[in-house]
Amino acid sequence: MDKTTEKFAAYASALSYADLTPGAIHAAKRSVVDSIGCAFGAFNAPPVAALRVMASEVTATRPATLIGTAVRSSPEMAGFANSVMIRYLDFSDDYFGGTGKQAGPHPSDNIGTLLALTESNGASGKAAILGIALAYEACGHLVDHTVLHPQGWDYTVMHAVGTALGAGKILGLSREQFANALGLAVVANISLWQTRLGDLSEWKAMAGPNGSRNGLFAATLAKHGITGPSDAFEGKAGFMKQLNCPFELGELGGGNTRFKIENTFFKSMAVMYSAQLPAWTALQLRKQVRVEDIESVVVYLYGYALTTGAYTAERQNPQTRETADHSSPYLIAAALVDGEINAATLTPQRFRDPTILALARKISAQEDKNYSAAYPEAFNCRLEATLKSGAVVVVHQANPKGHPANPMSDSEIEAKFLEQAGSLLSAQQSRDLLDSLWNLDKLDSLDHLFVQMRVPA
Repeated sequence: MDKTTEKFAAYASALSYADLTPGAIHAAKRSVVDSIGCAFGAFNAPPVAALRVMASEVTATRPATLIGTAVRSSPEMAGFANSVMIRYLDFSDDYFGGTGKQAGPHPSDNIGTLLALTESNGASGKAAILGIALAYEACGHLVDHTVLHPQGWDYTVMHAVGTALGAGKILGLSREQFANALGLAVVANISLWQTRLGDLSEWKAMAGPNGSRNGLFAATLAKHGITGPSDAFEGKAGFMKQLNCPFELGELGGGNTRFKIENTFFKSMAVMYSAQLPAWTALQLRKQVRVEDIESVVVYLYGYALTTGAYTAERQNPQTRETADHSSPYLIAAALVDGEINAATLTPQRFRDPTILALARKISAQEDKNYSAAYPEAFNCRLEATLKSGAVVVVHQANPKGHPANPMSDSEIEAKFLEQAGSLLSAQQSRDLLDSLWNLDKLDSLDHLFVQMRVPA
């Protein structure tokens, strides 16, 4: 067993609910509230509906429920469908860490699977919170210490690791079983960054949840005595060698060390996190210029934002919703033309609009070294708009709403939840569900919670 596996396995097997700080417990509840709201927002999306059909065709002796329905499926399939529902709108939480060069991942991609397992296993709300905090801890540390996507690898293996540990805790794995679960999760689940390049497909929202689903599978295999490859991280053909990414884990959460879940990045717009600040800055620029007067716009950002593909030719001409919510030029142009970013922004009527696309082609991006040095503790964006008159208008903004340095309050997360849930549930049902989510630690099981989430026929 390599030292990375040993450290994760020892930590996971020893961690108890009593070790979680009040801040970590509250942070976990915030992420659950935010995630369930996002699930309701995506409930009627065609890919989500397709997954419900798929899940309904799978049965299990210890089933789990799909959010918003009475449909029951296997924990893996229900967890996958639930996590995709949470992730689909690109409105769910995110995390950026120490290297300043690693994308995401959305740690909430683990939540749908862990809630499904908790329900299926008859475990308590405290067990769910502990599993979620553990998954966020693993994802956060892997983000802090690795650089994957510049070398062509996606971050979904982090969800496989995170859910393997979180699910393993709910399943009561031993230290040795945790080590096996990690080997099974890591070796089988390294995936390609091509998911997030070019014209984006619906798989963009499913890749992370699929990693989480596979993490549950790994933990279940280990629970039943299946052994996993040894030295999965540090072996001759392991994670670090294949991804050219050696690292050493830092101090894991607990005691005087803050849990990673307390540093979660939330979203105020349903778009890629690196596009939140440019879109917000564009809304401020709009107050000072007329769109028809703009000759060109240069976006100055931290270096990582320029490695995501957000400013490529495909992103200036989005053909799909998935590409549109990852296209900074389009989103900046839409903010300037429409004066807002909302659900309509991500419909073909807007992302194929000739006026917006013509403006998007006038937008380019450059790195500001000072902004790169401050990232990710601070996000900065400066728009310099050259007008047809030759005048230049400059607008700077820092830290979008939801960044840890500009956090969303509990009431703002509640408002985000209620806005999305309110399109499907009555005001009373939404409020009752919200109350149960804030009191997740007091629930002996999640059975009634899933009933409360059921969308009326």
